[in-house]
Amino acid sequence: MKYFTAVVLVLLLAGCLAKPNEVSEERRIVEPYLERKGYEIVSYEGMAERYELTRDKLTNLPYMIFWGLQSGDISQYLGRTIQVEAFTVRNHPLAKVNVHVYVYMDGAEVIGGTSFPEGKEDEDGGYWNLEGKSLEEIQPKSFQEWRADWMAKYAE
Repeated sequence: MKYFTAVVLVLLLAGCLAKPNEVSEERRIVEPYLERKGYEIVSYEGMAERYELTRDKLTNLPYMIFWGLQSGDISQYLGRTIQVEAFTVRNHPLAKVNVHVYVYMDGAEVIGGTSFPEGKEDEDGGYWNLEGKSLEEIQPKSFQEWRADWMAKYAE
């Protein structure tokens, strides 16, 4: 009985000293950002990807489209390490059901992202920004004109 009591005490002490599950800094930044947009977070899927943003990435699919969906001058992120955090949300303009969002970060700054209604990632080749807008809604020109301008700007 003494042996059993000692083992139980050791296990309890080890449990008390163990670190609680820590939330990443990126998650602490992104969750309030998504909530301010009115999205209800269903789950955090973790870091989806980390990569250096290069001209090669910007001129090849699917990154060309992913980055074409972002607003502002993205050339400022060339050479930077981009981290992509994945979440599932509700209350998104794309669908009443769950929507997967991929939030792009440069360090501690949210710089954009993409979204897909659950189950629709491979249908129709559709890509949307975080707010659910398509490339055609964001860019003021035809896809062919946009692509030609994009390649002229980012091709090596």
